[in-house]
Amino acid sequence: MLIMDWNDFIYDKPTTSRFISATIGVFDGVHLGHVALLSRIINRSHDKIIPTVFTFRNNPKTSLGRMIITADIFSLEQKLRSFSILGIGLVVIIDFSGEFGKLSGKDFIGLLKNRGKLRYLAVGSDFRCGYGLDTNAADIRYMNELDGIPTEIVPPIIWGGVPVSSSRIRAAILSGNLVEATALLGRNVELDLSMTPFTPGNAWVEFDVSSLRRITPPPGRYPVMISSDDSFQKVHGQVDIGTGTIRVSPTIRVSSVEFLLR
Repeated sequence: MLIMDWNDFIYDKPTTSRFISATIGVFDGVHLGHVALLSRIINRSHDKIIPTVFTFRNNPKTSLGRMIITADIFSLEQKLRSFSILGIGLVVIIDFSGEFGKLSGKDFIGLLKNRGKLRYLAVGSDFRCGYGLDTNAADIRYMNELDGIPTEIVPPIIWGGVPVSSSRIRAAILSGNLVEATALLGRNVELDLSMTPFTPGNAWVEFDVSSLRRITPPPGRYPVMISSDDSFQKVHGQVDIGTGTIRVSPTIRVSSVEFLLR
């Protein structure tokens, strides 16, 4: 899987010579709804069309002040790994700078068509982009179809009568409802600790998860599967979660913990 910065993709370095089928979003958690979007572009790919994701290093809603994101479900590394496993060929990472934030939706989509050689686009039904969110999914489909580029507006995945969303998963994790969070994700909740500052102790290693904005369940003791930096194997264990911290047994070098349902 090729990973590129937005500025390299648009301005500096030559992009892939292949055409792209694409989708756009934050993709925090890469949940069931995201997988539905990603499967659309993968199904449209072949030897001349590469499935491509345009995503953000940080949630734009936090930068714009439209929404308070207390923490992320996934680290960027987890998100990229999920894309690779699913079969994405190219990921373009966007830093939501002041310059990028001034792009209109029309100009943004135009860059994907002209610089990115866009041949198919899939977006969620609530997708909006551009300065002041000036362009919605229906606008994008209309603009693209004028150029003969199919654009699919993908409906949300419904679970329990309500659409699956990253915000819903965050709320479930924060409230301790790991059963719901696991169902919406399509996998166990996993916390990436690989780049997290930690303090060693005699009985525990304490990770400062708040410093990297990682979301955790409420304080308490939880059964987990622990992944080590030194091995591909996972081992059963338990962690103690405090306010913004997580304590793990120091017997192995921890890279991530996967929460098990009780």
